This record gives sequence, structure tokens and C-alpha cells, in this order.
Amino acid sequence: MKRSLNLISIAGFFTIIIMLAVSTLIFGRDSFSEIFSSKGDIRVKTETFINSTFPLDGNWRSLHTMIYGAVTGETINDIFSDEDRLIRVYPRYDKDRAFSNVGLINNFARTTDIPISLVLAPTAAGVYHDSLPDYIENTDQLEIINSLYYKLGKGVGSIDMFYPLYSVKDDYIFYRTSDCWTSLGAYYAYEEMMRQLGAQPFDLSNYDLEYADDSYYGELYHELRYMSCDEDSINLFRPKLDSTVSEVKLYRDNEEIIARSVYFKSAFAGTNKNDVYLHGDDYTRAEIDTTSESGLRLLLIKGHYANTLVSFLLPHYEHITIVDPDRLKAEGKTLSDVAEPDSYNRILIMYDCVQFSRTDSFDIFNDK
Repeated sequence: MKRSLNLISIAGFFTIIIMLAVSTLIFGRDSFSEIFSSKGDIRVKTETFINSTFPLDGNWRSLHTMIYGAVTGETINDIFSDEDRLIRVYPRYDKDRAFSNVGLINNFARTTDIPISLVLAPTAAGVYHDSLPDYIENTDQLEIINSLYYKLGKGVGSIDMFYPLYSVKDDYIFYRTSDCWTSLGAYYAYEEMMRQLGAQPFDLSNYDLEYADDSYYGELYHELRYMSCDEDSINLFRPKLDSTVSEVKLYRDNEEIIARSVYFKSAFAGTNKNDVYLHGDDYTRAEIDTTSESGLRLLLIKGHYANTLVSFLLPHYEHITIVDPDRLKAEGKTLSDVAEPDSYNRILIMYDCVQFSRTDSFDIFNDK
């Protein structure tokens, strides 16, 4: 096996050299003269020349991924290529950190009478765990979620996201090239969450589906350039009635962004198109006013997965405050600096279970 890999590497090396020479002759004469006639470090010039004239870098990485996966049957950067899907697996799990976070949530719950619910979503590696080969080391996310829910105190409720997503796993609920759920996956999560909270979710037929972008390649694709995966689609669900958004304010450091939608289409011009949902993770706090007359206010403590789900919550609450603990801690602030928990009707803490087990920012619940 090792000898085979060595032979592949040697053959690949000489293939690159040949392709680079051909590429230089065909594509690079003008750029060669332009780049090397300028002043500067020769090493930087060389790198610039190669990057600008060698057109097959993505193809080579794709070829390397397919050959390595076929020969070894292993993952690359903990990413498993499952025919038309890329799945980031998680062989390691910080149990101590995750249980510490549950303890901080329990302590926070003792300081307020407002109902608190913890929502832990599985990633694709959790939902498709049974589909992965036995030799792939991957943490059992269902076991993680259940063990964490078991440790919750009386003041904190739990909401099952695993089985509702597992039951629709054949639908387009996770991106093929990104480690996040799609808007349809977020809808199924919203639907089940509202039922478990005792509210009536809006039926999917009440939304118009906008196919906002059909050429999305996520971070998993860019790590491997695995071209057997089709591009993803980013779809936006819009209520058929008037918009439920009155105003959206995003805060980061001393900057304020004001908008009239939770969808930021400027993200389609950037490197991560999935940031269309609430500007991704590029803000510390969001304040959303809606046209709802429910009289209800929601405080959402969020991880990355919550961004896609927020649009479905709008008809249920007059006001939603969203706080990103990681960014809040980076600014040296606690939750009490940006929100008064007792002024809300419900507090949701929503993360995917992997991010929840890695974040060290839940000490924002503690006052300074």
C-alpha cells in the first residue's frame, strides 16, 4: 500500500512539472515578462507567477483527493467523500468542555424565571452516521446530545433535533459541499422546535421558495476540490404574506448595520455565500423588530446553525435579540451588557453539537 502511494506521488510530481512547463509556454509568456521585470523578492515573484499562470491547481487537488481516497479509503482533513456528498467527520470530542458548558447554562438558569431551552442539532456526520464505513472514526452525535440533555437542570428544557432530521435525511437538508444544514433542513428543525415549545409552526406551503443561488461551493469543496460533488443551491423561504420584518440592526464592536431583511444578498459576491443568512457570524448582536402582534420577545443565544433558522421564527415574535457568545466574549462583554434576560418571554440556546462542545464562551452568562 505504501509503495503504491509513493509511486502515485512520484508520478504526480512529474505530471505537475510537465503541466507547469506546458502551461508556461501556452499561457504564461506575457505574465512571465511582466512579473519578473518588476522589482521585488524573487521568491514572491515565482509564487505569483505560478498562481497566475498554472490553471490546473484545482484539478490536481481534485485528482489527488480521488486517488488518495480510492487507494487508502481514508478521510482527508477529516472529510469523507461519500460519492455525491462531502461529510466532515468528528473523531474527537471534548467531553469536559461540553459538560462544563451545560453547567454554566444550569447556573444561568438559576438567575432567571424565564423559560430556557437548549437546542443541539446534529451535523451531517451525525445524521448520516450509519451510512459511513465502519473504518471511519466518527463520534456518535446522538449519544453526545442525549448525555448532555441528561445533565440539564430543572430550569432548562431540551428540544430533540436528531430524530426529526434523521427521519427526512433523504431530503436536501444538508449541503453537499458545506458542513451546515440547508434552509429546508432549518425549516424541519423549526417545525419540530415550535411543536415542542407548544406553538403552531407555519406550514411549508405558506412560503414562496426563492432559488437565490445555484452555484454554491462550500468550505469542504474548497479544501479538497472534490469535483464529483454537484454545486449546492442556496434557497430562501419568503412568507407569502407581507414581510414580517420591520427592522434589523446588527452590531459589532462600535459599528451598527441597519437593514430591512434577514437576508443579506451582498454575501453572494463574497467567498462564503451562505452568509446571506443574517450576515453569517460577522456580528456580535442582532435586534430584529417584526410586524407580529404576538407580544412575545425572544432572546436567542446562537451558534452558526441558528442563522438559517431565524427567518422562520419571525412570525412568532415581535422582537428577537440574537447574541453570538464568541464575538461577545472577544469584545470583553457579558450577556448583561447587551441584554436583560428577564425582559424576554423565552430564551433559546441553539448550537450544533460539535460547536457546542468546542466553544469556551459560555462564561458570558456570568456577570463581571
